[in-house]
Amino acid sequence: MTCLKCKHHEAKRCGFYGRQRIQRYRCPGCKATFAEPRQKPLGRHYISTGKAVQIITLLLEGMSVRAVSRVTGAHQGTILSLLLTVGKKCRNLFDARVRNIRPRFVQADELWTFVHTKEAHLRSDVPKEWGDQYIWMAIDSETKMVLSYLVAKREGSSAYEFIRDLSERVTGRFQITTDGLRSYVPAIEESFGADIDFAQLLKIYGTSDGEGPEWYNPSKVTATIPISISGHPKLERISTSHVERANLSVRTHLRRFTRLSLGFSKTLEHLTAAIHLYMTFFNFCRVHQTLRVTPAMQAGIADHIWSIEELICVI
Repeated sequence: MTCLKCKHHEAKRCGFYGRQRIQRYRCPGCKATFAEPRQKPLGRHYISTGKAVQIITLLLEGMSVRAVSRVTGAHQGTILSLLLTVGKKCRNLFDARVRNIRPRFVQADELWTFVHTKEAHLRSDVPKEWGDQYIWMAIDSETKMVLSYLVAKREGSSAYEFIRDLSERVTGRFQITTDGLRSYVPAIEESFGADIDFAQLLKIYGTSDGEGPEWYNPSKVTATIPISISGHPKLERISTSHVERANLSVRTHLRRFTRLSLGFSKTLEHLTAAIHLYMTFFNFCRVHQTLRVTPAMQAGIADHIWSIEELICVI
């Protein structure tokens, strides 16, 4: 190897250094000691790429942080730190790739979760990010690709931010269906104006049928009322079934969304990182059973099924 400092001599091997036994070289001319330049896709993390892939794969398959630590031998702090790093990389990838999409039918919904403490048990002196949090998600009904998502409270300002982000990622006229949340109406009007076919699906809930405890048994939907808000939405396409099925996939793949468990998110930062990771994984790595390809391939923004290693090592 040519000396990286003087560029005039052929460096010779000079032992190893570090826990990963990285080859060291020494120049016979200028006496400089150095290692071969190499990329660090995981930044400051010393963990090997293979171990990182194993950890991320297990997190995406519904295992808790403690369970992943027991299986892989990695420290819980290492797993959480790696999650933050990979989550940031996935968000950058999502922002760069999911652009100029031309959907025909879009569905939007919110998925409930909580951070640290449930809303009913909050005290007045706790951080604002504790309590209820929602995953706002918009999905293309045909390609099943997640077009936009947001981790925030279920407030009017969150609806504006979510719809604004969606408008920056799509192009052309399309039909969008949401639930009956009123905040969607002014938010969509501000971001899309009259260039959209907008409908809401209002659900009427009844009481539980008496099977199981009342605090656990969910109320049943007794009726659905499609409401046309603007444009000319097709009645037969007014539905939120696809995005609600995507919500179920989130709860299946991420342990922190499992009800009645100890795997819930302790900080908003780690919850957001887990969502960044899953949404990018859902679009680029996970083969949809009805499509036989990934949503990104179906939408034309990817030409192959991404591996987890590609996902976490993308620069």
